[in-house]
Amino acid sequence: MPAPAAAPRSSSTARTGRCVLSSPRAPNRSAPPDSPLGGRLSNGSIAGGRVSSRNGDTPDFGLPAASTASGQEPPAGSQPGDSPGEPFLPPVARPAATRPGLSRPGASRPGAARIVTTRTTAAPVTPAATAPKPAKSGKPAVPRTARSRPPSVRRRDIQGLRALAVIAVICDHVIGWPTGGFAGVDIFFVISGFLITGILLREHEATGRISLRTFYGNRMRRILPAAALVLAVTVAVGYFLFNQTRALTTAWDALSSLLFVANWRFTAVGTDYFHATASPSVLQHYWSLSVEEQFYLVWPWLLLLVLFLATRRSRTPGRGRRAVVILAAVVVVGSFGYAVWETATNPTVAYFSTFSRIWELGVGAILAAALPLLARMPAGARVILGWVGLAGIVGSFFVVSGSLPFPGPWAVLPVAATALVIAAGAGGPQRHLVVLTNPVSVYLGNISYSLYLWHFPVFIFLTLLLPDQTVQTTLLIVGTTAAVAVVSYHLVEQPLHSSPWLRGVARAGGERRSAWRSWRENFGTQFILSSMGAFVIVVVVAVSFQVHDRPLTPMAAPVASAASDVNPSVQLQADLAAAAAATAWPDNLSPSLDRAMALTSNDNPARACFDTGNTPDFGRCTWGDGNAPNHMYLVGDSEALSYAPAFKEIAEASDGQWKITTIGLYGCRFTAVDVANDGAGVMDACPQRKLDIKNAIADDDPQLVVVANAFALGQDTNRTPLSVADMVASTAAETAGYDAAGKIVYLAPPPLGAELGQCYSQVSSPQNCNTGIGQAWQAFATATAAAATASGDFYVSSLGFSCADSICPAFSGTIPTKYDTVHMTPAYAEHVAPAIRFELGALGLM
Repeated sequence: MPAPAAAPRSSSTARTGRCVLSSPRAPNRSAPPDSPLGGRLSNGSIAGGRVSSRNGDTPDFGLPAASTASGQEPPAGSQPGDSPGEPFLPPVARPAATRPGLSRPGASRPGAARIVTTRTTAAPVTPAATAPKPAKSGKPAVPRTARSRPPSVRRRDIQGLRALAVIAVICDHVIGWPTGGFAGVDIFFVISGFLITGILLREHEATGRISLRTFYGNRMRRILPAAALVLAVTVAVGYFLFNQTRALTTAWDALSSLLFVANWRFTAVGTDYFHATASPSVLQHYWSLSVEEQFYLVWPWLLLLVLFLATRRSRTPGRGRRAVVILAAVVVVGSFGYAVWETATNPTVAYFSTFSRIWELGVGAILAAALPLLARMPAGARVILGWVGLAGIVGSFFVVSGSLPFPGPWAVLPVAATALVIAAGAGGPQRHLVVLTNPVSVYLGNISYSLYLWHFPVFIFLTLLLPDQTVQTTLLIVGTTAAVAVVSYHLVEQPLHSSPWLRGVARAGGERRSAWRSWRENFGTQFILSSMGAFVIVVVVAVSFQVHDRPLTPMAAPVASAASDVNPSVQLQADLAAAAAATAWPDNLSPSLDRAMALTSNDNPARACFDTGNTPDFGRCTWGDGNAPNHMYLVGDSEALSYAPAFKEIAEASDGQWKITTIGLYGCRFTAVDVANDGAGVMDACPQRKLDIKNAIADDDPQLVVVANAFALGQDTNRTPLSVADMVASTAAETAGYDAAGKIVYLAPPPLGAELGQCYSQVSSPQNCNTGIGQAWQAFATATAAAATASGDFYVSSLGFSCADSICPAFSGTIPTKYDTVHMTPAYAEHVAPAIRFELGALGLM
């Protein structure tokens, strides 16, 4: 193939009189796009002695920017590329073209340095100066001007993959379908590792070095503007919408997201992605951006080291890429092995952990390094790989679920499928994968970064404002997300990313003035309109969300019958009924709702009696008079701990008649079958704790043993799901070992409540936090009561102090009932103690 003639020297360059020392590794600019020496100049163009890697700032979800061979922005109206510009043909070495200027003889030989000296006076450019010169092959060269650029090859299939990934994530969050939609993030990881590693490799092949300053600058320029905008808007809206506790938490989440450590913050606060009992952070989706940026904090340095060691003795083409493949393979194997281990031992941490996720980016890195080899695949094989990969991606959305170990090993399915699609596109356009390469998919891929950033805040905010989940609400969430993402991409993301100020355009020679003039022509109007629109939105939001100052109907005072003097549950029922009908939050709640949401199990006075590790001292977990003639045990998991303040109150109010030992293990079901739990150390401590308590009961001969377990269904240690019948029968089998106990009582946990952090806000009423009696709780309660009757034991329902007329409010009287969806606040547990004492007495047990 003929080599194009060199571009004419510009007058500004001619005046500088400077010398440019070319690296022995640097190719001449005429190297073809698919050459292993030249790479693609549209991604790593050499301009004025430096590399302008326009795609070095390619966002992991957004559209890469294009560049010309001269390192300038594409002319107005041009379409930027969709990909890092990977070659579609096997790399073929091409002869180098001659260049004007003075050069030392032999400089064109491999490994020889070349000094190019510019003239000190500007020479007029003549047609002869720009005419193509014959290449060494004797064939005519292709003319090339200073503003021309090599043909850009677009990876439309990658944009389609981005579209597919972001749609899956949004559907999973908004409608909970498909069950494995969260695997879309894994697709992003593979794409990111492929793009960024390819960019770094091409720069090294083009220049013999990697500019870390340029790389990190481009990453921040691409990632930060849109990310910071979403963070700022989210914190501002959260201030007006959320309660005080959640607004403050959101601010801290935003700070950790801005510093790209969000994944470790969510790990530190115990976020469980699949089994969350609290409302998720409105910025929880930023964890994946944090993983990527932490990876890229280290990965370029490792590449530099490996490439230096691999090429310092030999300049053999492909030697550096082979070394990178080996490096990435080591990362993949090590990280994947760690992911499998951590998912098995601590899955809540494994999901967010950088160390459990970098193997997915490493797979993309292997693809980028092996691209010249992959480009040689036959066309038929590429078609097959593409369709198999696409089928694997779609299948993973329906096969993978939160009940399977993830990310290790089940993330292999979406990761491997994505790798197949990317590999299939290495040798030519994916014209057969129309589902990925059609204009709609490509455009959605272009705006996928904005879609990903905006969708979760929009979902959380609109769900808070419109708690009734209807089809119309879902369509409104999706439509709002799409509209905001489109506006953000076109009016904010693109103008800011292309601004000369963020690109660091030099001041010399009027270049900055020219760049600003071009920017104003292309984006000035868009940016002004977006700024005005943002100001209007802020004003409207600030005015409309002052609704928390509006007068609300006060809660009616509860009225109890005279029977309340006999049965405390009657007064509780009156309090609960009044709370269920209230339209305003009482201003004298104690603790306050903000304080209630901040409570944890550590605020329970009996927490030490339910910790992992060695079995606690039974004496320290016994309440009341130590010489009392009657002894009672309260055992179980965290539900028993939730009831502990009530039984402590019963013991201390028994006039020395009862001592009550409250002991168990948080997360440990008191069943004959060990139930799987992801809490640290629970699985190891649970069997021994149950045995120790069984032995203590045998030694103490208590008159009464009360068992309280969570009603949620679980899995055994082999991750086999357990039914309601399995759970109830296993509980009965466990308590059958309490032979020394006089009587056995099954105390039902309260029905599932609302998450205060989600339903309580400055624009909500107490009715937003009302819940009903779920079918799961009802099935568990019915089966437990039947089992107790069959075995001659006793059953005590919790409905009398939890719900009124099948409505379970978030407070009763002046006390919040729960601090999360399942556990009572210690204050409310103490408040219901007389009702529990009355129920036990009515059964003849006290």
